[in-house]
Amino acid sequence: MTVLPDDDRTIDDLLASARTRNRYAAYDMTAAEARLRARQAARHRPPRQRTADAPLHTEWTTPEDEHTPDADRAWWDLNAVCLLTLGPDADKQMAAFITSRYADKAGALVFACLLHLSGDSSGARFWWRFAAGFGHPLAEYCLFLEHAHSGEYDDADHWRTELLRHHFVPDLWCGDRSTAPVLSPPSMAPVHHHIQHQHHPEIGTVPLPAFTLIGQLRQLTPLL
Repeated sequence: MTVLPDDDRTIDDLLASARTRNRYAAYDMTAAEARLRARQAARHRPPRQRTADAPLHTEWTTPEDEHTPDADRAWWDLNAVCLLTLGPDADKQMAAFITSRYADKAGALVFACLLHLSGDSSGARFWWRFAAGFGHPLAEYCLFLEHAHSGEYDDADHWRTELLRHHFVPDLWCGDRSTAPVLSPPSMAPVHHHIQHQHHPEIGTVPLPAFTLIGQLRQLTPLL
């Protein structure tokens, strides 16, 4: 018969020894909150007020880097990509998207970027995923940046893998990073008035563009 070792420890002793050690006991939470508030304030300043304290990025975040990009860096790059996507042909791409009954990947990318800049992150993700499903590398790049910004590292790594598989080079798709436009997202707010919503029993609420959104794009794109 096997003799068990003598152990006088109680269940409380065992639980106490099983607890994980607090690795952040010396972390300065007050300073961290101050940094976050300063970053948030800098994001929403008008461009002419933001140039002094906004980070100057001269290169795009590349998927070759094995480290997930900093949340703020991903946010700036994602906004720049979205603004570049709303180029002179954006209204034509949106028109093709609507007339094709939402089956055009270029138009889906434009609509997703509009949704992102107007503050609808869940709607933007839906249409980025749609365009990425059709193999649009720029939509995959937007998803990579958006998940990195949200701290969803596994999802960011998934889209990083897809970008590497498609040999994605940001400069070839987006141009020179240092010349990317900077625009305050609240200026995109009027697009909310040109978006309709349709409920799908399996995937939930889906944002859809109204035809009047094309007119809004015609007024917006010459400014970008």
